[in-house]
Amino acid sequence: MIIHMTPSESAIAHMLAVMRNTTARQNGVKDKQMGNQDPIEIDRDGIIAEMAFCKAFNLYPDLSVYPRKGGADLFGRTKKKIDVKATRYKTGRLVIHIDKPVDEVDIYALAVVDGDNVDLIGYIESEKAIREQHIRNLGHGNGYVIDQDQLIKFKPNETIVTGK
Repeated sequence: MIIHMTPSESAIAHMLAVMRNTTARQNGVKDKQMGNQDPIEIDRDGIIAEMAFCKAFNLYPDLSVYPRKGGADLFGRTKKKIDVKATRYKTGRLVIHIDKPVDEVDIYALAVVDGDNVDLIGYIESEKAIREQHIRNLGHGNGYVIDQDQLIKFKPNETIVTGK
């Protein structure tokens, strides 16, 4: 499900990325990024993926700026805690940091970011993702790695998000 973001939405995502990254570093929040890209680019991709998810499911994104340590990115109408993971790789995997507790998030979603276009690939429930069998090292330390074919594909008005 491809979501097209407007130039204004993209600018907001970039501005929030700069602000959140600066706030986190000033407050000693340790960066747990799993890739080699610029931290601002990684933050921007994550924010635009969250915004696209909200746009697709008629939710309001969290636009706040404060020091963050894990947790959910947003809440669906079902009150499920949702964490949207972003990658720039079309065949990218959903990667969850190894120290995430299973009850911190209910649903992990994967989004592939290509400029201002975001492809919402699918989702997996936390208790199905955070399992020993999913632990792998992709070159940046161990993490829970979920391949795209293991994800439930999104449909418009996805019931796990919308409650319909």
